[in-house]
Amino acid sequence: MKRWHILVAEDEKTTNMTISFVLRQAGYRVTSVENGQEALDQVVKHKDSPDQVDFLVSDIQMPGLTGLQLIDRLEEMKIAIPILVLTGFGDKDILIELMRKGVSEYLDKPFESDELVKRITGVLKKAEKLKAESQAKTTQIEQEKARLNRELEAYRQNFEKLRKQVDLAVDAYQSLVYIQPDLDLVNVVYRHQSLADLGGDFFDIRKTAVGCDILVADVSGHDMGASYHTVLLKAFFDENSRIGKDGRDFFRILNTQLLEHGKNERMVTAIFLRLDFASGQGEVVTAGHPPLIRLDNHLTVPRPVYTDGDVLGLSDQVDFESRTFPLASGDRLFLHTDGLVDAFRINGLTGAKIKFSEAGFDELINKYRQRAFPEMVDVMWRDVLDFCRNKPHDDMLLVGLEIK
Repeated sequence: MKRWHILVAEDEKTTNMTISFVLRQAGYRVTSVENGQEALDQVVKHKDSPDQVDFLVSDIQMPGLTGLQLIDRLEEMKIAIPILVLTGFGDKDILIELMRKGVSEYLDKPFESDELVKRITGVLKKAEKLKAESQAKTTQIEQEKARLNRELEAYRQNFEKLRKQVDLAVDAYQSLVYIQPDLDLVNVVYRHQSLADLGGDFFDIRKTAVGCDILVADVSGHDMGASYHTVLLKAFFDENSRIGKDGRDFFRILNTQLLEHGKNERMVTAIFLRLDFASGQGEVVTAGHPPLIRLDNHLTVPRPVYTDGDVLGLSDQVDFESRTFPLASGDRLFLHTDGLVDAFRINGLTGAKIKFSEAGFDELINKYRQRAFPEMVDVMWRDVLDFCRNKPHDDMLLVGLEIK
């Protein structure tokens, strides 16, 4: 157990000796001086050593530096130690000044030895408790940070392996984003058209123990920077499928990586869909992305599943909401990027821009909801291309899923 070091600053020798004796008898290690300047020198001398002063008992009236001047000098030097001031009985002006300086512990002369020890012990025990709580909190924060760093490192390592493949050429990039779903409990059909060789739209699906995870994302831009971000999405989604984090945790980790390793500020919107056939539920999390559209097996009006979530890659302060919904055989789910609903054509007579829009997408689902799957997805995709006269102005992605 630590043996506390107390500095006694008192110019009256008899009082100094008495205080020092009482404190040593109480088990404290004591250094005594007879003026304020010597006290300041002792505090400064041992400030950064194991022998530092843990507590100061100071008289008010002393040569060299008074007790009040000593307190001022310690504050100027940003040295914070507990202080008990010995005051003359009934000196209210001094007490007011001590309170103004933040000194809450004082003792009027003459005083009882037991009261002196009691006051000092109480302050030191409180300081020790606060220090222990602070150390415990710091340890907890460091442990949590280490855990997050380990998880992030696993994502980073997987990302680094895949990023090297992008440097080979555009064909390597295309092979990374092309998938062939092979799932037992869900039919998957997707249609994708890139505006350029290096598009920003991304879609992937992974089996899980209870169903599957699906990610649709849209990286702003159509350059090599966008391709690096797209490969990062794939790498992190692969790793997330292995460890099973939910959509909110996945987006938080992904956002951190985008901010740390993005070559420039680049916006990413995304939607994470988890289908759990064991519980008969789906869960969706969005990051500034168009909503999931759900058409249940009764072929009623399609309904969006709205969730709030911040765009990825722009700020370290992000928040995401998850939403669950029931799954049943025959349900159809539709995901898309904004390039599809933002598709437009120009009216040849007026020159006005006519946008396809979310409402247009809902109309397509209603129009073809009686069609068999995957024919429904094919005719919807055809109508979108016909609407924009096969001249998209952004990457377009449409994903349809039917629960078996």
